[in-house]
Amino acid sequence: MLKPLLSVALGLTLVGCASLPTPRSEAIHFALLQDATLRELASQCSALGASQQSLAVQAQRDWWQRNGNAVMAADYGLLQLNWDQAAEPAEQQRAYWSMQVLERVQVDSIEQVDDWLSGNRAERNCEQQLTAYRDGRKDLSREKKYFDTLVTLQNERQALTTDVEQGISINARYRRYGRSLFVVEQHMARQGCNQPEIALLRNAWPLEVYDAVCSDQSYYLVQCEWGRCDVKP
Repeated sequence: MLKPLLSVALGLTLVGCASLPTPRSEAIHFALLQDATLRELASQCSALGASQQSLAVQAQRDWWQRNGNAVMAADYGLLQLNWDQAAEPAEQQRAYWSMQVLERVQVDSIEQVDDWLSGNRAERNCEQQLTAYRDGRKDLSREKKYFDTLVTLQNERQALTTDVEQGISINARYRRYGRSLFVVEQHMARQGCNQPEIALLRNAWPLEVYDAVCSDQSYYLVQCEWGRCDVKP
């Protein structure tokens, strides 16, 4: 089981005061981390050969059919944590906080997959881990202390969809911000891109597209899905 690392982003309120992680924030982090780890695992394993790619596609499809609603509930919960008492300055803070959480989830997922696939264990561990996802051994429902919270969030999310005006308002508020921005900045740093000017071209969460122009005028296009980004020069 992936342990939900309680990073600094999950332990902060948006008014700058530290607080203990809540059961809700732990459940959100757990669900998002499991999903991100499977996406990273599928990407790395697919590069090893046709059989691994086929298994990766199957694992993602089957796991998402069983767990997709809970992941979407966690995504809703991440945004919902601080809606109610957000004055105008807090809105931007809240958006940055969501970016931090998403960045931390991506870092943790990459570290986990790199550990699984290190050395000469890559093909064997790909099969073991992907099969575990495919067959339900890594389903979110197996962790009851988190899953009950995710079910509550899912019910809240479904209730919100019946309030069309509120849903439109929340959606418009958050579409101003590219939630994968900090992940994109990390990718640019790894590319050796100095002082990048990054622009959000498309915001249709969970899909986002950015472009980046480096100080040497080199250009990159970055495509993101659920916070996992690929750079295309």
